[in-house]
Amino acid sequence: MNILISSCLLGEEVRYDGKSSSSSIKNKELFLKIIKEFNVFSICPELSGGLTTPRPPAEIIKEKVITTNGLDVTYMFNQGALNTLSYCKKNSIKIAILKSNSPSCGNSKIYDGTFSSVLKEGEGVTAKLLRKNEIKVFNENQLEQFCDLIKSNLK
Repeated sequence: MNILISSCLLGEEVRYDGKSSSSSIKNKELFLKIIKEFNVFSICPELSGGLTTPRPPAEIIKEKVITTNGLDVTYMFNQGALNTLSYCKKNSIKIAILKSNSPSCGNSKIYDGTFSSVLKEGEGVTAKLLRKNEIKVFNENQLEQFCDLIKSNLK
């Protein structure tokens, strides 16, 4: 089975701050097992959309994605989401493990747009587009739920 995993979770230094997010994975043993058992495809929607590393942090504010210095990067985030969806369709990917809380990849919580590290319920641009296209989206803290879905589909 093909799955998509955010590049930053796989150790690639593509986050806005030029680092990876592999340290945010709580159950590393299960994550490594998933990587071994599935055909893993990776992408960073933000880089795919034309942003660079490092880059200013961005948050969703009233349906727009704005950086800390006030730049509207909504177009790049939307383009990255479209590129990611196309990549999933091309590779028959129906399940993704994306970076939690990200304005691109967050699937249940995102930062509230005040740049004060406050989370709110919501989805990132890519996570929302994938979900709307029937791709199941999990984050690095939902690996057990990912495995439960796989098991239930095998029955």
